[in-house]
Amino acid sequence: MAPNPFPNLFSPISIGHLTLRNRIYSPPHAPGFTDRFFMPSERAIAYWEAKAAGGTAMVSSGVTPVHSSAIRVVPFDNPRFCEVYGSAAERVRAHGARFVVQLWHGGAQVGMGTRWAPSPYATPSEWRVAHAMDKAEIKDVIAAFGRAAARVKEAGCDVIEIHGAHGYLLTEFASALSNHRDDEYGGTLENRARFVAEVIESVREAVGSEFTVGLRFSADEFVDGGLTIEESQEMLARFSAQGKLDYLDISVGNYHTEETIIAPMYFPLGAFVHVAAAIKEVVSIPVIAVGRIKDPAQAEEIVANGYADMVALNRAIIADPEFANKAREGRSEEIRWCLGCNEACWGRSYMGLAEGIACVVNPHLGFERETSLVPAEHRKRVVVVGGGPAGLEAARVAAERGHSVSLFEKSESLGGQLNKAAKAPLRVDLADCVRYYSGEMARLKVDVHLGSEASADSVLEAAPDAVVIATGSSPALPPDVPGLESARVHEVREVYDGLEELGERVLVLAGEGHQQALSTAELLADAGRDVEVVSPQRFCGHEIERNTVVMLYPRLLSKGVRLTPMSWVRRVDGRSVTLVQIYSGGERTVEVDDIVVAAGGRANDGLAADLLGRVPEVHLIGDALAPRRLLYATQDGCRVGRSL
Repeated sequence: MAPNPFPNLFSPISIGHLTLRNRIYSPPHAPGFTDRFFMPSERAIAYWEAKAAGGTAMVSSGVTPVHSSAIRVVPFDNPRFCEVYGSAAERVRAHGARFVVQLWHGGAQVGMGTRWAPSPYATPSEWRVAHAMDKAEIKDVIAAFGRAAARVKEAGCDVIEIHGAHGYLLTEFASALSNHRDDEYGGTLENRARFVAEVIESVREAVGSEFTVGLRFSADEFVDGGLTIEESQEMLARFSAQGKLDYLDISVGNYHTEETIIAPMYFPLGAFVHVAAAIKEVVSIPVIAVGRIKDPAQAEEIVANGYADMVALNRAIIADPEFANKAREGRSEEIRWCLGCNEACWGRSYMGLAEGIACVVNPHLGFERETSLVPAEHRKRVVVVGGGPAGLEAARVAAERGHSVSLFEKSESLGGQLNKAAKAPLRVDLADCVRYYSGEMARLKVDVHLGSEASADSVLEAAPDAVVIATGSSPALPPDVPGLESARVHEVREVYDGLEELGERVLVLAGEGHQQALSTAELLADAGRDVEVVSPQRFCGHEIERNTVVMLYPRLLSKGVRLTPMSWVRRVDGRSVTLVQIYSGGERTVEVDDIVVAAGGRANDGLAADLLGRVPEVHLIGDALAPRRLLYATQDGCRVGRSL
């Protein structure tokens, strides 16, 4: 057996009285998959179990409210709590991992009805002023943390993590930004730390000295008046010295700086490891680092250099629950790297995913039981037409199940539109998807034909049992725009290979509502063009998840890109374009050299029609079925690959 390529990452570590098999932690987050009583469903437990089976050392639940002032339904009061969470812990432990339950109160930021906070603090996202807690309410919430901790221990779980990060109630007491009290719970740093200290004490008294207890803490809020690294060092050093905590999970940010909590790809890898390293300098208990850690080599470096004792890989393990096993076994090239897109995990509400999270590169997420790849009963000859993400996922799954797969791609490279999207400024992470699939095609011995545009006749020559059509889409132009044909019009996909053809003044028509138009506008601005983006929606890029927008908008505006929402093109006369404000009807005319159109696409489904009735199975997937986003391409590919 080859030596362990990451000896520090895969060395055991003790936290409290527990010994973990490696330094990889799947930290708390809210995947959904809960019932109306805020209890985890079978899907949630299977999701946690998959991470444990994948080699992760410690797997956490999501936020679990301790008091009815946070969420009216408190799971710890549910008579089934011990049964359900105990089962989750047993199933996680069966794979050699440890199960963590996170205790949480949302404070001013999250809650139903009247929200509680140390002071009448206005929530950043809604500017809803919270109720200032009196001392009786403070004592009640502190006691609730202790009661919840006792239930976790009773259920047979392994670890409690107190949520003191991200601007929730504990952070609000600790931070001068949100704590304006003049009693013993406010003012000085020592007073602001008091509530957190008393919560820790309540939890420790409830579970005893031998149960493992940790604290998640935003050690830098990145906002004027908020917690700084220096304040956090002083506060956390004191907590560590008191001996009531077994580890610290160091995060950053609050809802004023929400983009730092779940950092999109515009942040560099390891963006916040320095914060954990600063805390590690002053405490004697293990410290966990977070912040766009997605590569086992990167994680190994963090541990080897002593920046942290463990690494929290949230989206990295969402993208590939087998991350740890693959890294330990020397199969790092097989890891599906997180793209940092935030599309279907954090940004799931923007995609209408009401039941729970999903992942653009992991179509199995949330369906771990249903989508296990069982060997095919009958080995088929499968032809996949199209080497974009839909076709690649279908080929991967079909080959993994034992089918003989050939893939035909008309261009000279795999990846489809991802290759162009990855050329936009700071969007290079998208190329990781292409890297992964290219490696999988080689590993699974898929017969790949590049530069081969398939026809009905050429497909039939291969005598397939099944054909999967993933031929993508063709550009669509806005309908009913008089004179558009008289202008210099470029579809958004053309721009990436033909920047030199565009003049100085460029108008971008953002009809697709997502990232294409805005990323292309930034590319054009970087190339020295004068750019205006026009969108019929309330704001440009209205379907992009918030953290990405918060990072992208300042970049665009600082480069002089003009964003014009609630407007569209009324008519074009050569280089003169008349724009109309949709709600007022007011018009204005702009002079442009070129128009770039991002208006979605039209399905390329002709080959499927030509093959129907001529082969036993024909499947249409991805944009060839209907032009949509990356998530649906990989889900289509997985679904069809499993059905063959």
